[in-house]
Amino acid sequence: MSVRAGNERAAGQILIVFAILILIMVFFLAWIVDGGRIAIRRAETRRGAEAAANAGMVVVGNQMLTQAVARQTEAAGLPPCAPEAGYGTPAPNCTATPQIRDIPAWLTDDDRATLVSPAVQTPVAAAAQDYAARNNVGPASTNIVEFSVIYPFDYQAQAREIRLNIRIRRAISILLAGVLNRTQAELAEESIATLPQRK
Repeated sequence: MSVRAGNERAAGQILIVFAILILIMVFFLAWIVDGGRIAIRRAETRRGAEAAANAGMVVVGNQMLTQAVARQTEAAGLPPCAPEAGYGTPAPNCTATPQIRDIPAWLTDDDRATLVSPAVQTPVAAAAQDYAARNNVGPASTNIVEFSVIYPFDYQAQAREIRLNIRIRRAISILLAGVLNRTQAELAEESIATLPQRK
């Protein structure tokens, strides 16, 4: 009778150890799956934020180019500066002409003010949102908690560059919800795109 009871006790202990091992394996499997899911969603969110920021800055770049071409056209219509007699230096009212491809050098302060005006901010935000949506992280996408386009970002009129900031916060479901008392985790990504506005 005692041998049988000992065998039953050993079988019961093995069953308990086996159940604990299964729970530990399930926990680690869920942890690995959650970790992989978070890494994939983080990379997707980062790529979406970068694409959105770059798309918004393309709109700004196109506006800059349009302004620079207008200034180049104006400069082409002006008479050339004549050097002062005997010295070979330009007259005081002459300024050096920037290189054709040096877009920021052609911009005036009025042009720079236009770049940050609401008339440009609206299409910049629309382009950023469009590209974010193409990457499944736009404002209307599933589980997006926050999507913000900040343009111009920390703008200063005399700064060398103009910046656009995209911030995305995203909620994702996790398997370890019961253990952590949370059904979702949040990811936050940010991307800043820049363009020179001055030399």
